[in-house]
Amino acid sequence: MKQKQLHVEASTYCNARCPLCPRSVYGYKVEGVYPEIHLSLDKFKECLEQLPNREYVYFNGNLGDPMMNPNILELSLATGCRTSITTNGSIGSKNTWQQLAKNNIEARFSIDGLEDTNHLYRQDVEWNKLMDRVKWFIDAGGRAEWKFIVFRHNMHQVEEARQLSKTLGFVSFDTVDHARNYGPALDKDGNVTHWILPHNEDKKPTPYDVKAGTELYKKSSRNFQFEEKVYEISCNHEVYNEVYIDAQGRIGPCCYQGFDLPELPFVTIKDFPRLKESWTTTKCDSMCVQACGLK
Repeated sequence: MKQKQLHVEASTYCNARCPLCPRSVYGYKVEGVYPEIHLSLDKFKECLEQLPNREYVYFNGNLGDPMMNPNILELSLATGCRTSITTNGSIGSKNTWQQLAKNNIEARFSIDGLEDTNHLYRQDVEWNKLMDRVKWFIDAGGRAEWKFIVFRHNMHQVEEARQLSKTLGFVSFDTVDHARNYGPALDKDGNVTHWILPHNEDKKPTPYDVKAGTELYKKSSRNFQFEEKVYEISCNHEVYNEVYIDAQGRIGPCCYQGFDLPELPFVTIKDFPRLKESWTTTKCDSMCVQACGLK
C-alpha cells in the first residue's frame, strides 16, 4: 500500500489540560503513564525515506501539541509536500509562526469558544496568547482554519465565533461534534471544577470518584472484554492510505495503535495484515473495535 497521507505526532508534551484528552484524568495529570518526548528531526527524516509517496503530512497531537516541539519548523519543512499543523494555538514564538506562514505550512487552530468559554475545555490555554499567535500567522500570509468543538457551554457562541474568524482572516470555520463531550473537568490538584456536556444530548453531571477513576486510568485500554461476535471495522487509515508516525519515530497503521504505554508493544505497519485478519474473528483487536468498530 502506498502511503499518501502521514499523521505525525511531533511531541507528547502539551501546555493544555483538556478534560477529555487521554493524556490525563479529565485534566488531572498522572505521572508516569505516558512518556513525554519530542520527535527528532533525524528520526523523522528516516521515516520520510521509507514513505516516498506521501502527498499530505499533518502534525496532529495524539497525546501532545505539535507546537511544543522546539523543532516544529524544521520538521514541517522536511516533508516536501503539503503540510498542516493542528494546535491549541497558544504556544510558539513569533518568528516560528511567521516562518511557518511564509513557507506555506497550514495551521488548524482548535478554538472551542470565545474568551469566556474556550478555557473551559482547553484548560490552561490563555486567550491573549492564542490571539497573538493567530494574528502573527495570518498577518504573515498563513492559511488558517478554525476548528470549533461544540459543547453545551459554547453552543450559543458558534455564530459569533464564525464572524470573529472572518474578521481575523481565517479561511474556514468548521464545527465538530466530538466524541469526547461528556465528563468532569479536574483542576491540577484533582478536584472537579465543572462538567463538559454534549450540546445535543440531555446528559447531566453525575458523582465522580477521582481516586477510583485515577486507578482505572492507570490500567491499559487493551484490557478490552471481547464479546463472542465478529465486528465490522471501517478503517479510515486504510481508505485514505494513511500511516502514523509517533514521537519516537516509529511507523504504525494509525494513531489509535500508537498510545505509548510503556508495557505495551507498538503495533507497526508490518503488523497491519494481522490486525485486518482479526477483524473477521471474535478476537478483533481492541483498539480497532473502540476506534473504528461499527455498531
